[in-house]
Amino acid sequence: MAFRHINELPLGDKIFRVELSSDDDITVTLTLTGHREAQTGAPLASGSLTMPLADVPTLRIALNRGLRALALAADVAEPIPDRDILRELFPGHGAPWVPQHEEDLTRRFHSGETIARIAARFGRTPDSVRAKIRELGHDPRRPEYCPPDGCLSWSRYASPALLGAAEAAAD
Repeated sequence: MAFRHINELPLGDKIFRVELSSDDDITVTLTLTGHREAQTGAPLASGSLTMPLADVPTLRIALNRGLRALALAADVAEPIPDRDILRELFPGHGAPWVPQHEEDLTRRFHSGETIARIAARFGRTPDSVRAKIRELGHDPRRPEYCPPDGCLSWSRYASPALLGAAEAAAD
């Protein structure tokens, strides 16, 4: 069974792409590339490693220890180890959406950025981003569509259409 898994991780102004692939289920190839968002032609990191599939768990431990030691030597903060896997993969998982994030989400969604890229940017799952887009009154499959009473009118925001309807009923 051949496989290919790609994960793009935007971290600040840098984007790292990690690709794992195998054609024969005996070996796996790990390819890492990285660049600044504004300078796609100038790589920050690039490399490829092919190894037996059975050695992946050992390599994971070795890389984790090596990178942790490097972070300590360089005095770089790292996340607390041994968190639940969702927190490791999606740091924003379970965190409340704040209005600034909702505005940024809507802006990115309307500019045509993919759900996967938006999810990676906010550290959330693609399903949670789709759910938030729906909650804000949009259709995740149609970025060109806006709710009749405007973007960001749902969720915690008061809908102008509903407020207008309430004022008309009060008169």
